[in-house]
Amino acid sequence: MTTAAEVERWLVELGDSRKAIQRPAAEALADAARATDGLRARLVDVLGSTDGRRRWGAAYALARLETVPREAVPTLVEALGSVDGDLRWASARILVRAAEAAPEVGDAIRKTVAAPSPLARKMALYCLRDLGAKAAMPIDAIARMLEDADAAVRLAALATISALHPGADGADHVAARLADVDAGVRRAAAATLGQLAVRTPAVEAALTEAARADDPALVRIARAALSRLGASPEAR
Repeated sequence: MTTAAEVERWLVELGDSRKAIQRPAAEALADAARATDGLRARLVDVLGSTDGRRRWGAAYALARLETVPREAVPTLVEALGSVDGDLRWASARILVRAAEAAPEVGDAIRKTVAAPSPLARKMALYCLRDLGAKAAMPIDAIARMLEDADAAVRLAALATISALHPGADGADHVAARLADVDAGVRRAAAATLGQLAVRTPAVEAALTEAARADDPALVRIARAALSRLGASPEAR
């Protein structure tokens, strides 16, 4: 049986900088909240803490307690911009699961695509990718993110547009990134076109041009993509 002293200790440990202490405390509180009156309300109160780690710990506990921890959504969305990759991805997984059950969580994710933080924009796009059809993100909105100033955001947008809009329109937007200033984005665009295997004039022209580039890796990926499309760079 959970004691009051254990609950108080776990509430303090929600803010511990060591994940090996913070997360077990959050999990213990979630278990205890199922049988302890008023403990869920105390976790919600912690969401108002000035300590970001405590806020996230409480959000994580609430997410262990229920599929859609509505009061915790703002904290989870905030964590998408965290410099801590573990927090970002854990928050993303929780938000995707919640959004599958509650459309309003999807609204919060879509708004985050325009966040000031490039980390948050990137993670919001990956959340939308993982939501698939439930993301309900128009192609034009994702296409704008393909021109984001941050290369990591553009990479996330490539993954998202190919997942949500895998047809000709999406492929044409991806093809445009073969002229990206970043080599990694160019290579990812070529690889994405190979996976989509959608042949349009814009796609074929962009891949053919890429197959003649000075970047051996891009040339190899572009040629493989052209092969999947049934096109040959040598014939052009």
